[in-house]
Amino acid sequence: MKPASPLLACALALLLAACQRGSGENSPPVDNAPESKAEAPVAPPKQEETVGFGGFGPAHFGDGEAAVRLAWGRPLQASGSEPMSCLQLFPDPRPVKGFGTSFMLVNARFVRFDVDEDLYPAPGGGRVGSTAEELLQRYAGHVEQVPHKYVEGARYFIVRPPGGGEAKLIFEISPQGKAQRWRVGLPPAVDYVEGCS
Repeated sequence: MKPASPLLACALALLLAACQRGSGENSPPVDNAPESKAEAPVAPPKQEETVGFGGFGPAHFGDGEAAVRLAWGRPLQASGSEPMSCLQLFPDPRPVKGFGTSFMLVNARFVRFDVDEDLYPAPGGGRVGSTAEELLQRYAGHVEQVPHKYVEGARYFIVRPPGGGEAKLIFEISPQGKAQRWRVGLPPAVDYVEGCS
């Protein structure tokens, strides 16, 4: 008897493998679809993790306007005296009182985030409405106090990140001793008292 040709042997092996793989009722279904590379959706950042000394959510200081708009995820309205050099993005529509939040871009780069309502905690947990005493305790050893530029009896609390770094967090403290707003960002933009005005 002649030995089977190699081609016939390969065909028989393939047929046998196919029969073994999916013939019985108890055989698991075969998924021939290509393996999906999609990952499970990433959970949104916890509120206390949204704003940091590095930026807002996935938008980092130094990123462009598109990254800021994507991180915010809702409409933003632009305003600024010289849009190419200094631009601020505000929620659209704006809150009834104040501005809520603001993103500042200088030379088309994200450099500062401002808050004037108790919407987001600042890096380290301080908030609009916190007392001066609470902030001094929360940021003990990292607070520099300076007088407010325009309001008598008011102060700025300037907080530097515990691990060092260029960014600063600045609270505006009312004469009554409460945080009215705060901002975080890179100098010199974080020091602009009037924003882009």
